[in-house]
Amino acid sequence: MVAQGGLGYLESARWHDGTLWFSDMTRYKVYRLSSDGRPEVVADVPGRPSGLGFDPDGAPMVVAIDDAQLLRLGNATPEKLADLAPVAFHPNDMAVDRNGRAYIGPQGYVFGEDPVGVSLVVCHPDGRIDTGGEDLIFPNGIAISGDGRTLVVAESFRAPRTRLTAFTVTDDGSLVDQRVFAEFGSPDTETIDGICIDSEGAVWAAFPWIGEFRRVRDGGEVTDIIRITPDTEAYPDGGAFAVDLALGGPEMRTLYMLISDTNPQRLGNSMDATGRIEAIEVDVAGIRD
Repeated sequence: MVAQGGLGYLESARWHDGTLWFSDMTRYKVYRLSSDGRPEVVADVPGRPSGLGFDPDGAPMVVAIDDAQLLRLGNATPEKLADLAPVAFHPNDMAVDRNGRAYIGPQGYVFGEDPVGVSLVVCHPDGRIDTGGEDLIFPNGIAISGDGRTLVVAESFRAPRTRLTAFTVTDDGSLVDQRVFAEFGSPDTETIDGICIDSEGAVWAAFPWIGEFRRVRDGGEVTDIIRITPDTEAYPDGGAFAVDLALGGPEMRTLYMLISDTNPQRLGNSMDATGRIEAIEVDVAGIRD
């Protein structure tokens, strides 16, 4: 166990500058782990934090879901970089490339209503906002390959089969050549949440409803599966949701797994969850900053 206690529903695991960062959507905070494994509060985000990333100078950036804003953290008051409301309903997860471009996935529709296909939102460092891709169903986890040329996004609730969708990233940040990276089962069981990419271009993906983390190659071959179990002492009535993950550590071979013990009803009503972070060593390293 890396960290537990005092944490809620965790999202957006990111390894940056030798430490793990993540958002707590229940407690409206962004954390990083200290050298002794204690979560340290980086910022309070009243607009409910989700997607995290870092600009070329290392400043943290976060998506505030409820306010539909892209923020830069670091000062006493977060700085608004972009108002996402005109282009994104419930902006959620995010990946930031080495040029500072932020790729953001909007939820796109209200749960319980018919899914609506959307595009990714691309926020450029100069303030321009573009879109990329089309007909994405609940684009969620987003990751960029080590060479910056491939972006992969999880279509969490696409029916009849959830999928990872890939794009080629052009020199100006545009997304072209939309294609299927891998397909899975029904969104009732195999919905996908957070993802990360390793140095071989394979994707680690979190499957919350079934409590699994899987490593998947382009084309759909699953090479590794990690199954997690509920922490019934911390949350007696819940299951173990595999939420997000990141590769880090001294050799970039430590897979940090964000896990939230909860159940669908309590999660849907108030994001009620008990969060924890576990880690395991894997064979293929992640991508360094």
